[in-house]
Amino acid sequence: MEPKPRGWASEYAAWFDEDSVVARYDARPPYPAQAFAKLAALVVDEPHAVLDAGCGTGELARGLAPVVGRVDAVDRSTAMLAKGRTLPGGAAPNLRWIHAELEDVPLDPPYALVVAGESVHWFDWPRVMPKLAGALSEGGVLALVYRDWLGATELRARLAPVYARHGANPDFVALDPIRELERRGLLDRLGDYQTDREPWTPTIDELLACHHSQNGFVIEKMRDPVAFDREVIAVADELIPKSAGRFELDVTATITWGRPR
Repeated sequence: MEPKPRGWASEYAAWFDEDSVVARYDARPPYPAQAFAKLAALVVDEPHAVLDAGCGTGELARGLAPVVGRVDAVDRSTAMLAKGRTLPGGAAPNLRWIHAELEDVPLDPPYALVVAGESVHWFDWPRVMPKLAGALSEGGVLALVYRDWLGATELRARLAPVYARHGANPDFVALDPIRELERRGLLDRLGDYQTDREPWTPTIDELLACHHSQNGFVIEKMRDPVAFDREVIAVADELIPKSAGRFELDVTATITWGRPR
């Protein structure tokens, strides 16, 4: 099988263990409410169990727990899981936090839904995709969730060279993980959904924290995070409307679901 893109290698995934990332992870824009409604609608088989694969602080797990039977939230980072337990919904009685590599963890199938929120590109695909295929119920699906707050805008175009100059991951290439999975014969796509856009109004500190929660901009790995922040602020101040000290942005989420192979 063709190797996974180098920019998604395990050594880069380990950067999410850095204290700076964990501290800033919940500065990312929240998933729109429609995303949770769509994911809940994909849960059709009993016992309505969900696996959140690579859960981070469990935003999807915590949001789904009130509307499904059980959620198993798996992540390799003890710090991410510890923070997730302290966040709203983190103590739900039907939410199980599991510290493990997804590739090695003993699962408790069948799952009516496996959800991966901005995480599938970090997995060892030849090991994980067959494992998830075997863990799904007869009507269960794998749902891959990504959010976007830039859109096809001048803001994205102006930030692109800033990202290119300062990105810490030297192997990063902008590829679509879902297409890469399909191209390797590891995913049979069954459907796609995009939410409406919802307002996101971060302060400048929250906007910068959102960036530094992402793999390419981990503070401990960057050459000059101060210069990066300065350039992001300059672009944001020029292009993003602001009210009462907060930028006026919006966020959407896309959900692609299918059967792993």
